[in-house]
Amino acid sequence: MSSTSQAKAKKQKRKQIASESKEVKTVASFNEYYKQHEVEAKLKLGKLIKGTIRINPKSHKTAYVSNEDRNSQDYIIKSILDRNRALEGDVVALQIKPESEWVDNQKSASVVYILEKVHPRTAVGFLTVFYDKRRKMAALRPRDKRLPRIVLDQTSVPPAYFKNPAEHEHILFIAKIIEWDHPKYATGTIIERIGVKDNLKNETAALLMAHQLDVTPFPTSLCKSLPQSNVIPQVEFLHREDLRKECVFTIDPLTAKDLDDAVSCKTLPNGNLEVGVHISDVSFYLKEDTELDTIVSKKGTTIYLVDKVFHMLPAELCSHCSLLPGKDSLTFSVFFEMTEDGEVLNHRFGRTIINSCSQLAYEHVQEMIDYRHTFDQANLPPITNGYNASDICEIVNKLKRISSNLRKNRFDNGALRIDQIKILFKLDADGKPTQFFKYENMEAHRLIEELMLLANITVARKILEDFPKVAFLRCHEAPNPRLLDQTKELLESIGIHVDVATAGALNTSLQNYCTSDHLGVVRNAVLNHLLAKSMTRARYFCAALQDNYTHYALSVDTYTHFTSPIRRYADIMVHRLLAASLGYSPEPMWETEYVQEIAANCNKQKYNAKKAGEASSELFLACYIEQNQPFIQDAVVIDVKEQSFHVLVLTTGSIVRMFLNNLGEGVKYRSEEIGRKLWRICIEYANNNRQIIEMFQTVKVRLKRKGDTFDLEGLLIQPK
Repeated sequence: MSSTSQAKAKKQKRKQIASESKEVKTVASFNEYYKQHEVEAKLKLGKLIKGTIRINPKSHKTAYVSNEDRNSQDYIIKSILDRNRALEGDVVALQIKPESEWVDNQKSASVVYILEKVHPRTAVGFLTVFYDKRRKMAALRPRDKRLPRIVLDQTSVPPAYFKNPAEHEHILFIAKIIEWDHPKYATGTIIERIGVKDNLKNETAALLMAHQLDVTPFPTSLCKSLPQSNVIPQVEFLHREDLRKECVFTIDPLTAKDLDDAVSCKTLPNGNLEVGVHISDVSFYLKEDTELDTIVSKKGTTIYLVDKVFHMLPAELCSHCSLLPGKDSLTFSVFFEMTEDGEVLNHRFGRTIINSCSQLAYEHVQEMIDYRHTFDQANLPPITNGYNASDICEIVNKLKRISSNLRKNRFDNGALRIDQIKILFKLDADGKPTQFFKYENMEAHRLIEELMLLANITVARKILEDFPKVAFLRCHEAPNPRLLDQTKELLESIGIHVDVATAGALNTSLQNYCTSDHLGVVRNAVLNHLLAKSMTRARYFCAALQDNYTHYALSVDTYTHFTSPIRRYADIMVHRLLAASLGYSPEPMWETEYVQEIAANCNKQKYNAKKAGEASSELFLACYIEQNQPFIQDAVVIDVKEQSFHVLVLTTGSIVRMFLNNLGEGVKYRSEEIGRKLWRICIEYANNNRQIIEMFQTVKVRLKRKGDTFDLEGLLIQPK
């Protein structure tokens, strides 16, 4: 080919590349949003769909929005371009794509407008060098893969970064997204330097930010207005029932400081029992429409992490409202007239004053239940107000009998309980984990649980009856029927039959399989994990804005939260309604939109706090495992794919994906599809040992921390 021809060919090639580059550039750009008025009109006509974005944390290019028809699959958003700058939790308007672009009959869609930016547009991550048109810049690489890389305003970058980027590679920063015009990166600015990674203090600060939780201390100016004395105003004695001489006591975790609730039980002249549930009257001190109330309502909940607690209320108010022994305390009480077997004959409400005679731990109560006549009284905390250990033991065992029958009746009436493994830690003086252990649900826990549930249900019915428009309730919708049916079919294919017709039927099925032997423990872990995936999230709501109030898992028609006002703002809303219902305060002049707004925030904060608590547990577990190698545990297989499988670690509850490419030299395997989306893996080791990997199979795994994350990765241990 001549030089002229070569030049022409090169020129043509450059044009083609430029054209392709331009085409790619054109394709790889976000669509403009529809106009707001256009969106509102199309939503009313049903031409657009409103929903909340959920981004797949394992495959961040894919996102979903729930379908209002719960028998249909969610809408799938197949790419970052289609997600169109929406982030996790944002409320969006969707345009359904042509049927030719659907995925296996699952409707695909694209975001055409963000109705509400719920995500704060902040990210935690590490600095990295970024080149733009040969210009060297700094960007933040978020830990959360659902967020885009953020090219940073260079004035916010540490001045020494470009001289030695390696010095900053282990430092965590928080950045704010300012604009997101390019699908591959957003632009933003650093707003905070957290500190070196792997430091537990820094990692805790990072996870709080990642879960959008504000733990800013309360202004000292607000704390000055809080009660300075434990002395109860004399006027309160005029319209409160004085229970200070009654045998009232608290039962909480051993290290608990926020004591929301106390219980009592006495024999009435007619021979029946009066059981009292006494809840701290926080709303008496936290006045509505004050600056402090506004801050507390935004926090919504107390945040419980492994090594610390971030209180919803100022520490001074928490202490003041806690039902500590020997202290006069203002309370809301629900009294139940019952038979000794727990049949509720009557109930009443009242504002009361108590003086707890003892601060018992669950361990103390369990010992009284297990060794009623021989428990060691020397282990008990002080008991005051003229009562002794025998008095409390007698009441505890009466309450135990009552709660056992309440529980039996609840499950006979169709309640469901799904338990997942929860772990606790023992920390050294430096706050590092030295031991972990599984949380054990004892009879003492169930005693309190049943009484609190009964109080919550009773209060819910009262406030709904008196304030049907603004009652602050909590519902739990039935599971997603499509997902539940899929789980049912999967289990049936391996010989496990569960009845999913109702919550009660499902619970009966679980009880049939979940026996106390090793096989039962393994089945229990797998079944609870699989069934939990189809369950919906319970939520608060304003009664006027929906018709169905039922709570699926509890199998009750009406429910709310009343028993934990020190740690949940929802309970304070309920207390204010109950106070008005009983004539202690005027009827709240609330609009339904205001109540729903508070409910939505409580839902968001409760969920974020829960996820932060789980992340804290994962952080400390990864730290413990890293310091205690080799860490070998029993696990059970919960899912098998062609090239990998997932296990649930029986001691920690961790879900770990196991890959087949790290089984070691000389190891062979083959995968067999034995059903729809159901696989079995046959492994043959170099010494001719064989191992079958299938659902419900127990295996031994060696766990270690995965890279610079707090996820775990596992190595399959060859059976002996």
